[in-house]
Amino acid sequence: MAVFEARTTLPCSQREAFDFLLRPANVALISPPQLGLHFLEAPEIVVPGSRLRFRIQGFGQVREGEHEITRVVEHSQVTERQVVGLFKSWVHDHLFETNSQGETVIIDQIDFESPGGILGLLVTKDRVLDQLEEAFDHRHSRLLKLLKK
Repeated sequence: MAVFEARTTLPCSQREAFDFLLRPANVALISPPQLGLHFLEAPEIVVPGSRLRFRIQGFGQVREGEHEITRVVEHSQVTERQVVGLFKSWVHDHLFETNSQGETVIIDQIDFESPGGILGLLVTKDRVLDQLEEAFDHRHSRLLKLLKK
């Protein structure tokens, strides 16, 4: 398994950041345009057991996937896991903390296993990590613009 971690600090309350990211429409809003993230089915606000069906572009192909929200701890954690998708496994923890300045720190931790077979030759751990780095840089930039006080 490979692990990716990204952190960003936002000048807003932990509750505001958490509530913003519980909405799939907002997640699509902050995603890089080149990913073409489009939710096919998603609730307005996620809760444990919610399923998110989506279309996304990556590694030169448009694919559909489905994630399930497996855990929600009010204002501090959301965990999602891939049910249908490209990877052998994918678990994404969204963690929320407040720092000593009263700002929100969002920590994204993703544990994944690249696909096997021929596809695994293209979708390598290093390529996935590079794409995640770029995507989260964009995401954090958008969050800073949208959630500033």
